[in-house]
Amino acid sequence: MQALKLISNDDNEKNDPLDAQRILDETRAMALEKSLNGGALDTSLKAITHCLESILDSSHCQVLLFDHKKQIFRSLIRSKNQHSQLISGIIEHLMDPSHQESARKLKQGESLIYSDIHLSKAWKKLHTEVKEQSIAGSWIVPIIANNGLINGAFITLFNNIRPADDFDLSLLDRASQSICALINQSKQKTKSLQKKVALHQDYIAQKELAEETNKLLKKAIEQRSEVQGQLIELENMAALGTMMSSLTHEINTPIGVSLTAASFLSDMQEDCIVKLQNEQLKRSELVAYLKESIEASQIIERNMLRAVELIKTFKRLSVDQDSQDMRTFNLCDYVYEVLLSLKPRLKHTPHKFCIDIPAELEINSNPGALSQLLINLIMNSAHHAFSDGKDGHITIRASVEPNAFDGHNLLLVYKDNGSGMDEETIENMYKPFFSLARETDGCGLGMHICNNIVMKVLRGTIDCHSKLGKGVEFTIAFAV
Repeated sequence: MQALKLISNDDNEKNDPLDAQRILDETRAMALEKSLNGGALDTSLKAITHCLESILDSSHCQVLLFDHKKQIFRSLIRSKNQHSQLISGIIEHLMDPSHQESARKLKQGESLIYSDIHLSKAWKKLHTEVKEQSIAGSWIVPIIANNGLINGAFITLFNNIRPADDFDLSLLDRASQSICALINQSKQKTKSLQKKVALHQDYIAQKELAEETNKLLKKAIEQRSEVQGQLIELENMAALGTMMSSLTHEINTPIGVSLTAASFLSDMQEDCIVKLQNEQLKRSELVAYLKESIEASQIIERNMLRAVELIKTFKRLSVDQDSQDMRTFNLCDYVYEVLLSLKPRLKHTPHKFCIDIPAELEINSNPGALSQLLINLIMNSAHHAFSDGKDGHITIRASVEPNAFDGHNLLLVYKDNGSGMDEETIENMYKPFFSLARETDGCGLGMHICNNIVMKVLRGTIDCHSKLGKGVEFTIAFAV
């Protein structure tokens, strides 16, 4: 682009006003181009202010940015010009409470034209300073954004008394529009840069996550060869995790209710305090607050007690899952606790349970192994036996019978009315990784683990009877 020839004051009278507008427009185009190519906003603004200083024969031009949050003006161009020090005084002048009219006019889009500063009462505090710097006139033009709000102001200082005609004002208005365009472009660049930074940070986070995932996958592959010999130990940990997950879901309701009541109580307290401080609290409002506080406290207490009871129940089950110790326990109550632990996983299913176990039946056995056995059988039915969505009926019966060694066996019968199995499936179901439903989350280890629990941990036997469409029945026997 050809270098620009600025108009001097002497040439101003000889040249058509369109020349000045053309030069300003070309300067604006160059400034926008530099800004688009990564140039600093300060550099682009200086190009426009220097152009106006030459066209208007002004001593100094400065751009102020208006901060809507703090409601203040601040200099946008860094300059070592001697008049730039005067700008801070002008900013104070604009913000001076005694001259609020000036700031109000600017915010409403009106220009402040002071042909002779020394005749203006508004500039009285600055008369000495402007006289020392030989400033006689000043034009302050608002920079209005597209939404109608003020973005800032454009200040032009003159060494002589300088009234403004229509051409001068139109030129300043043109300049303010150019500056507004540069400011908006700078804001867009800033937003774009912030978006790129956010995307880059997200990329880094995703990369780190991928690397961590790859490490975990590599570790899982390395440990795959050890899975076969650790099925029982891993199942213990998985069952413990199931208990914790179930606990989280089950106590969510009482804790959620308590939090809601506590939040409601806090809001009432804040409202009551505010009204009390403002001497607006009525007796009826205080009585209502106290009544509602009592109700909220009672709700919190009831639900916290419910959560405590749930934690005790799940704690017992968790200890059993993590231990292979023998102990005496009530079988009927224990089966109900196992069902409670599975409630979050079965609450969206229509299945019904029939527990046919004597209420007084107590056995001496391994409760952790028994709970794992029941959990696997129940979840196996839920995932495979009732896959067509029909209502399921699961029956669990138990009784104690004498055995051939002058002791007693627990006879545990588990039965469902699901889809059943054919003979080939029954023959293979205890094999590790055998599954007829690869599209589900199952890995084919459930019945293999059940067999290991009965045979190796409980030292008992497990027998299966089933036909397609006729459900399944497991008969489990072990010494107690």
